Amino acid sequence: MCLPGCKNTYLLPLGKILRPMKKKHNFMARKKVHMGRCSTLLVLFLLFSLPATAQRILLVEKPGTFKNYKYFTGDMITLRISGQEGRLSGSISVISDSSLLIDDGQEVMLADIDRVLRPRWGLGVLAGASRIAGVAYLSLDVVNHAINDEPDILDRNTVLISAGLVAFSYALYPLRYKRMTIGEPWRIQVLDMSWEGEALNPFQR
Repeated sequence: MCLPGCKNTYLLPLGKILRPMKKKHNFMARKKVHMGRCSTLLVLFLLFSLPATAQRILLVEKPGTFKNYKYFTGDMITLRISGQEGRLSGSISVISDSSLLIDDGQEVMLADIDRVLRPRWGLGVLAGASRIAGVAYLSLDVVNHAINDEPDILDRNTVLISAGLVAFSYALYPLRYKRMTIGEPWRIQVLDMSWEGEALNPFQR
């Protein structure tokens, strides 16, 4: 179509102008529908997976403070049981309302737990390193004296330093664990985070 007063000037048909805009609009609409379906599937997946992943938590806490330690199924734990000698260490297989199953074999009642011992990794590493350093220092000094054909293989200062390092490592041995006595001031309980027997309704307040 020619504009009035103009020669050799044409306008594109209106359909050709609007066709790309219509295609772009359809593409955006399909994209929004696809994103909405993905969001719905994600929400449904989370809702159905929550009951499966929920579990019981063993909580050791000091009332009146922020000090608490949580143990989950599969965690390692060290206990002192009332009326038994020594410590019980193992992996938590099952946490029930009133007991623990350790290493799929030994059941421990929560009421029988006297202490929970939590390892202090820093002190354990320091104790082991001190013991190794004391023995290594003495060994190297003896080898050095033997190579040099010195009459006194053992040097008094070396023996004192090595013995001090080894003694220091054994002094740290009782401190490798944080001892939490149940009853005073620590307490132990099980937190049940499952929804057994009741379906989860996300729209219910």
